[in-house]
Amino acid sequence: MKKITKVKHLFITTGALLMAAGATAGDKGLVLDDKCPAKCCKEDPSWCEIFDKSTLYKNENNCFVQKVALTGRYHGQYVSQSFEHSNGQSFGSHYYDNRRFRLGAKVQFLNDFNFETSWDIGEGAPGNPSNLRGEEFASGDFFSRIDEMYINWKPKDFCIEGFYVEVGKKKLKITREVSTSSNKILTFERSTIANEVHNDAKPWGVATGFKLAGIKHEVGVWGGGYENSADGFGPRWASTEGRGGVTYRAEKGLTDNTTLFFDYLYSNNNNGNVATNLNNADEAALSVYNHVIAIGTESEWDLGVCDRKFGLVTDLIWGRDRLAQGGESIVGGGAGNGNSSLAGQDTTGFVLMPYIDLTDRLQLVTRYAYADFARMQHSGRRAFETGQGAFQSRPLLEDVHTMYIGLNYRLCGDNLKFMAGYEHLSADMFTRPGAVDQGSLEGDSWMLGVRTHF
Repeated sequence: MKKITKVKHLFITTGALLMAAGATAGDKGLVLDDKCPAKCCKEDPSWCEIFDKSTLYKNENNCFVQKVALTGRYHGQYVSQSFEHSNGQSFGSHYYDNRRFRLGAKVQFLNDFNFETSWDIGEGAPGNPSNLRGEEFASGDFFSRIDEMYINWKPKDFCIEGFYVEVGKKKLKITREVSTSSNKILTFERSTIANEVHNDAKPWGVATGFKLAGIKHEVGVWGGGYENSADGFGPRWASTEGRGGVTYRAEKGLTDNTTLFFDYLYSNNNNGNVATNLNNADEAALSVYNHVIAIGTESEWDLGVCDRKFGLVTDLIWGRDRLAQGGESIVGGGAGNGNSSLAGQDTTGFVLMPYIDLTDRLQLVTRYAYADFARMQHSGRRAFETGQGAFQSRPLLEDVHTMYIGLNYRLCGDNLKFMAGYEHLSADMFTRPGAVDQGSLEGDSWMLGVRTHF
């Protein structure tokens, strides 16, 4: 099938961003030598110390509570996107997104225990097309739902090296991008393949970690469903009515600069035939795939100038036996037929993400990602969520290629940074066996935003 070629847009964008970086850097651009002149090693502005003022109480001599601190994050971004189907239909969206707004707390007690919680603030009911997640601070409680809530026990003197136990609601750290906090990810959104295989809702469960034979290990057991209130705003308390899942993660340093990771997630969905919130739990909490495997690396090298770094993140990702998914057909067969997938759909993909510090604060990031099969994900998903044209929800795609390039200006490190990015997507519309060819899709997303956390 015919696809629209926009490769030149990527070269133009890359050139423009590099020119902007050069103009910002001035005589402090990237120079690979072993000198570090004082004039190029900036300290953060003094007012950045405000991000260290969130501790309410600290007393290491107190035998019960040693520390109490507030936590929070706000991520906002403006997105302009346009997509074109191979039959000539166009889709687009332009909006400001309150992407994440969370408040929480950390409490250290009994020396070896930590309690952490964070709550999403002011989000509306899930699934309401006039109030999509993060679009506006809408109806509902101020503390609308639990993002994370868990207790960590990490004894200082224990016979097993690196031993810890965590109990509660936590993000499953599957794939390199998902494992990285949204406060520290280098791009606006995680790649399509990473978002496809994980559920950002975060399940309740228990995990234990330890170090053995020079390898860090973690094993977790997780619940597959949530309880919510009838109006859909519920905080997502743990449910006993869902199916379960298991995770295993391993981490091994290969060199001083490179670490190898292995991640595995099992979600009990009966080979893709049953959602993990079976038995009337209100919401699913685990992956839509029966098995997810990711093998990745994180590498970083010192450039020898003012502590600037060059880094590379890689991931190979497999998802096996997906739940059936309704789609949106725009050619033949009616809506929801030709683009719908059957139970047992598999996917494979990979991520290559190099980055480099151009100046003390300015960072250039690029990413190429591929997914064999995926539902439309951020950043392009909003163009199809709002009911424009024939699409009423996010379409299913195959042979998905995305290229991202962006700049991050870290005014106060990751505590306060400004971001600019561009992503190009090209993909075939998924075609169900026996259906009329669904055509192809291509489009661009431009993003400007701010991220801050304490």
